Amino acid sequence: MRNKSIISCLSLSIIALMSASCKHDRLFDIPVTFKGYDVVFTDSARAEFFVNNMETEMPADHGNSYNRMQGGAMLASASDEAMHISTNKTVPSAATRMSAGNWSPSNMRYYNSSDGAGEIGSWLKWGGYHGNRKANTALKYLDNLPPTVSTRFRNRLKGEATFVRAMQHWFLFQKWGGIPIVNVSYEASDDVIQPRNSVKSVVDFIVTECDRAIALFPDEPYSFASEIGRPDKGTAMALKSRTLLYAASPLYNGDGYNHSGDTLICYGSADPKRWELAARAAQDVVDLGWYNLYVANDPTKRNGTRNYKELFFAWGVNYQNNKEFIYSRIRTTNRDTENDNFPSGFTNAKGGTCPSQDLVDAYEMADGTLFNWNDPAKKASPYLNRDPRFYASIIYNGAKYDKFASHNGSPTNQYTFDIYEGGKNKAGLSQTETGYYLMKFMDYENVNPVTGSGGTYHCWPYFRYAEILLNLAEAGNEAGGPGYVVPGATRPLTPVEAIDLIRARAGMPDIATSFAKRGIALTKENLRTQIRNERRIELAFEEHRYYDVRRWMIITDGYIRGVKTTKNSDQTFSYDPSIQAEKKVFDPKHYFYPIPQVEINRNYLLRQNPGW
Repeated sequence: MRNKSIISCLSLSIIALMSASCKHDRLFDIPVTFKGYDVVFTDSARAEFFVNNMETEMPADHGNSYNRMQGGAMLASASDEAMHISTNKTVPSAATRMSAGNWSPSNMRYYNSSDGAGEIGSWLKWGGYHGNRKANTALKYLDNLPPTVSTRFRNRLKGEATFVRAMQHWFLFQKWGGIPIVNVSYEASDDVIQPRNSVKSVVDFIVTECDRAIALFPDEPYSFASEIGRPDKGTAMALKSRTLLYAASPLYNGDGYNHSGDTLICYGSADPKRWELAARAAQDVVDLGWYNLYVANDPTKRNGTRNYKELFFAWGVNYQNNKEFIYSRIRTTNRDTENDNFPSGFTNAKGGTCPSQDLVDAYEMADGTLFNWNDPAKKASPYLNRDPRFYASIIYNGAKYDKFASHNGSPTNQYTFDIYEGGKNKAGLSQTETGYYLMKFMDYENVNPVTGSGGTYHCWPYFRYAEILLNLAEAGNEAGGPGYVVPGATRPLTPVEAIDLIRARAGMPDIATSFAKRGIALTKENLRTQIRNERRIELAFEEHRYYDVRRWMIITDGYIRGVKTTKNSDQTFSYDPSIQAEKKVFDPKHYFYPIPQVEINRNYLLRQNPGW
């Protein structure tokens, strides 16, 4: 018997588990796990349930919390955005191990929950070949639906399966580069020992799958309750945009970080026209006209901070104007993310994701100028008059929040954080080592981790419109500079105009005003720096930064900084921003993840990534 790679997993005639809510229906008396394709795919209800289950293989379905890495960490804590603080000081989280360079093909578990297959993480589950297997199964058998099923319904299911197959390949590509393309439904007797495909082949495959899904999906946005939130035409376009942006980036668009020309990690040569393709793909999403940037639902609360803060849990009957999410994982009300990042100073505090001083310094001043510790006025009051997104993202010394629970759990009108040395929020095992705690994604107006009460919707953004605008700005600027316009666009935006939309939602001045205040010219190089910083701020903690600094090839080895805050006798504060909070080890091999050794052992045709 041939060795079977993990990508084959199970015989693909075996069908996945159905929703538990249906377990008492006679239709599902026999577990669907044991139903054959001739039963499942000849019935529209069963086929749709199979597709629904297929879509639970995404990373955000690993659990309720955004802290889904082993040890309760975010991927942000493996980058220069943050470090992970845990009350368990003896077992480092996955993010901490990655930061220290203490991971290998044989010893790395990525997710909190076991994958049930040797702990190889996202190679198999939550963005890997397990979900891809289900997509291949669906695409193989959906034509067995009876002729009474509408063409729209049939094509929608095919479109979702095609998109999921593309998305699963995307998650694999993002981590490992060239990976085996698996686009067939293997049977137990098939030869599943496959080599890795080139970067070009994988990118082309994902883009082609996106185009196929785009053609299958309806031409209008979903309005039926049963369809809202499902992948659609815009979702497939967004994946295509991100894929082509990566493909155009320096890590891939050249002869490789090691100049080897290895087509498993790069194209082999650079082609500037790849930026034009990426700009076109982002412009196509804009041209749909389906999306806009979210502003606070309550007109009396609309400001840059509230707009940005509310975005990530703006769902349900009270939020009808959130058209920024292109594709997200919406959880029923819970408090898991708040629990995992609860600041020191409270009962049940865990510390969690503690933002770095490097990230804090990246937030501009409210007038569009840059923050500078060498400015005495700024150094004396470093958190005054910053980008409004700062206040929605970072808990800092002196930060005040309405309705936050006090230490004994009773409600107060306002809570002030004391993160200075000896302060109430800098004590115990959960205390920050950077001087900051995470505010983004937190809804402490409706959640009280002290008492374990309350809950809120959480929407993990796989794709949101702000990212598309940032993709368009970056690709357009690289293709033709600040004034570049995609030929034939119906809703044309230059790179500057795309960035200005994001800044306006945040309450920040436009690029022209900001650059004028800084005394710099609007050039391709200056705008590139601005766009990269705008991504850093707008997409903070959304699992972009870790990959962005790699695809731009600007990552370096070194420490992230924290701040030491001292309370003076006159009740003022002094700040030392030079604290070396955590060493972030970077070796060139870290541009790509190591292929799990268990997979190398199973499949003799797989070649390990360089350096591992």
